[in-house]
Amino acid sequence: MAVSEETLARAQRFDRAAAEAVLADSYAAVHRIARGLTGRESVAKQVVAGVLTRSLRVLPSWRKGVSPENWFYHHTVLTSRAAAANGDSPGAREDLLSAGLEEPPAEYLAFIMALRKLPAQQREAFILHHGERLNDRLLGVAMDCSTGAARTHLQAATESLDMVTGGRAAKSGVVLGRAYAHLGPTEQSVLPYVRGRVRAALWGRRVRRFIRRVITLAILAGLAWAGWHWRA
Repeated sequence: MAVSEETLARAQRFDRAAAEAVLADSYAAVHRIARGLTGRESVAKQVVAGVLTRSLRVLPSWRKGVSPENWFYHHTVLTSRAAAANGDSPGAREDLLSAGLEEPPAEYLAFIMALRKLPAQQREAFILHHGERLNDRLLGVAMDCSTGAARTHLQAATESLDMVTGGRAAKSGVVLGRAYAHLGPTEQSVLPYVRGRVRAALWGRRVRRFIRRVITLAILAGLAWAGWHWRA
């Protein structure tokens, strides 16, 4: 369900329930994308935490009419890209895109290995298209490129994988889609996780505001003392 303009406006004023609603609406997609693109649980957890924390920090600056869903797509992909570039690819059997399948066939494991070796944007386009079901326009939004460039990345990925799989890239993509569908969080885990992030962000905001007030009062007290001391 899309977040209403009213809920978003209240979230931007740091209304706790509204902020939780904004994050909860996109949390499952962030979770799936991070796990699918990085292939590693430990890396994906860092990506999810970083994206949600950043969203709360920049939420007040979102312009009217912004799509929270698109913001989360975009920043989850870019954060996952950076995280994947800083580490080795997971083994085919340990990869989250195959770990959820019972006894994945050897040809699918070879497909996953080939997928992980693709250039980053080709890999992202293939996973997001077959897993998250994003069309060309949303692929462009998520990957920070034009619709045409996103389409080109997807076509290039498919052609490269066809060469490895003997023309079965689309069929392997269907299997990937089934594995990807299991990468989301459980329904029961969404609100507790989101509430924890919102609570931490609001607490940090209160602490920073208190420190700023203390500093302001100290400056004013210093000026008052100086004025009294040098009154003559």
